[in-house]
Amino acid sequence: MRCTILNATRGKATLFSSFRRWLKKRHAANTESVRTPPEPEDDDLVWFHPPCDVHNHTVWDSYWQDQVTHGLTPPLFDMFCHDDPLIECLIMRGAKTLLCAGSGISQEPRALAAAGFEVIAMDLSPRAMHLAETWQFSPMELDRFFSKELRATGGTVRFVSGDILDCSVCPGPFDAIIERRMLQLFPSEERGIALDMLASRLRSDGLFLSHCHDGRWRPPGKPVHQVEKFFCDRGWTIRFCETANQVGRVAWLQMSTG
Repeated sequence: MRCTILNATRGKATLFSSFRRWLKKRHAANTESVRTPPEPEDDDLVWFHPPCDVHNHTVWDSYWQDQVTHGLTPPLFDMFCHDDPLIECLIMRGAKTLLCAGSGISQEPRALAAAGFEVIAMDLSPRAMHLAETWQFSPMELDRFFSKELRATGGTVRFVSGDILDCSVCPGPFDAIIERRMLQLFPSEERGIALDMLASRLRSDGLFLSHCHDGRWRPPGKPVHQVEKFFCDRGWTIRFCETANQVGRVAWLQMSTG
């Protein structure tokens, strides 16, 4: 099956790297004024980088707690969630049940529930699920996700901690699965298995939205979607966002850079 080449949408992606540079400068300025040696972890921004171990919930608990402690809260992690096209596509397909896989502290699951969907947010880290569930999410924050016209009643959201490789957790089947920058964290030799485990939770005519971030992209090169190959190898129908409303099982691949 022929696979469609993806469009790379930059949007606000550069904000993430800009924030990192600002954070380093601020830390350097504070260190100079106080004249005290910084902690090695902060100096190297070790806390800033996602853990390499995708199977150990303890290191991810620490990671998410460190993000919040240093001021990196849900609005930063949700900067790529502009969900008007997604919601319109889900409505057109008659979708109701959604799984937000590896969602961390994201508030997108709550936003989608406010659009009338039945949502389960699932993450390996119990701490992330607790932080996401207890975040003070005001109705005004919905404006960051989608237009007021798309709000609907009857939606629900539930936060579940569990391993996506354990198919007994949130088995589905779901009308749609959304994963943002999670599958790309798996080693390449495990990425296909992780995709298969998620796909087993999807209805045979479901929608799978996979969002990858290529922080190494520089023009004139082409951004890389780290999971595209695995969808192609499995014969998925791959589409751009503007044609993701096609009937049948579809992989909607999104990208960001910066």
